[in-house]
Amino acid sequence: MKKIIILSLLVIAGILFFAQIKRGFLSILILADSVRPPGKALMGKFIAGPLVEKVTVPGRGGLIAADLYSPRGKGGYFPLLLVHGVNPDGKDDEQLVLLAKDLSRAGFLVLVPDFVGMKSLRPRISDAEDVLRCFLYLKGREHARGRGGGMLGISYGAGPVLLAAADPRVRDKVSVVATLGGYYDLRNVMLFATTGAFEYGGHRGLIRPDSSLRWMLAYRNLDLLRSRPDRETLRKIIEKRNRYELAGAGALAKSLGDEGRALYAFLVNADPERFYPLYENLPVSVREYAYQLSPARAMRYSTSYFIIAHGTDDYSIPYTESMRLADAVGDAGRVHLALLPQFMHIEPFDPSAESSAGDRLKRSVVGGWKLLAAIYDLLEKGEQR
Repeated sequence: MKKIIILSLLVIAGILFFAQIKRGFLSILILADSVRPPGKALMGKFIAGPLVEKVTVPGRGGLIAADLYSPRGKGGYFPLLLVHGVNPDGKDDEQLVLLAKDLSRAGFLVLVPDFVGMKSLRPRISDAEDVLRCFLYLKGREHARGRGGGMLGISYGAGPVLLAAADPRVRDKVSVVATLGGYYDLRNVMLFATTGAFEYGGHRGLIRPDSSLRWMLAYRNLDLLRSRPDRETLRKIIEKRNRYELAGAGALAKSLGDEGRALYAFLVNADPERFYPLYENLPVSVREYAYQLSPARAMRYSTSYFIIAHGTDDYSIPYTESMRLADAVGDAGRVHLALLPQFMHIEPFDPSAESSAGDRLKRSVVGGWKLLAAIYDLLEKGEQR
């Protein structure tokens, strides 16, 4: 008799909480795939893969190549735009493809555009306009369900996503925005990249910055300088630095004009105290670029629900930037902030990496639980009409 009662209670609980149980199971599978190499993915072993269609979207500067992932089955699906960061593989990155497939298996109609500028480390404000156009294209697809829709921006791709979501042409249609490793103000990211310093809300730190990244980004974006001679000289300087010809690079720096000298002084600086005076001395075109690509100027206009996740060991963008994003929403009821201890940038965790038992506990239990909750929240928002 007791067994029958227990079984009956389990059946009733299963019926009452079927949606939550299903959502939790899908969240666990997506989480497992997010921290594993694509070759060891799990979700595909339980759920058939989506239909994948090659499409093109009219963009600001021409056609944008994109992949549309549609769940197998009939009916409407919540439209979700997935935007990559500064990644040379763009939409074809293996981990991104796996994420798109898993989200589609979970019931999303997923569009993944290829942003040529971000693939070549040349993000531009025009990317925000292209994100907006891709979102409208996705909303117009036959199987896009409901009045709302979502955007998910990864790393530097979060900037254009957040700017597009605040645009008056679509902000009443963007019901949820998710970011992973995103940023609030590019000035803070520049401070971190050049000096390793970060600070916000009582959280502060100083790490050894990766100098190669700043020089690579500068090399790809020298067109921001108006002075052609300075552009060419800085190109040669960076090429010499890449060959470890530091003395030759220093000698060339003496021939730079005003714009070039200001940028060079900014790039070689590693002192947090000197950062802001050097930043204010940068050419107007460079400072305007940083301002235009910073969501700081637009967050107050967004009406979406936000899911903001960031690894606290991020070496590319400090996690305090996501804290700033969350605070900028201005309404605690519209934001889910997940700071993930022992998570780095956006790479899957390497279980073979050396770490202490405490670190592994923080990553697998605390960080894993927080990331699971963020995924669950995204799936729940995707079920809303």
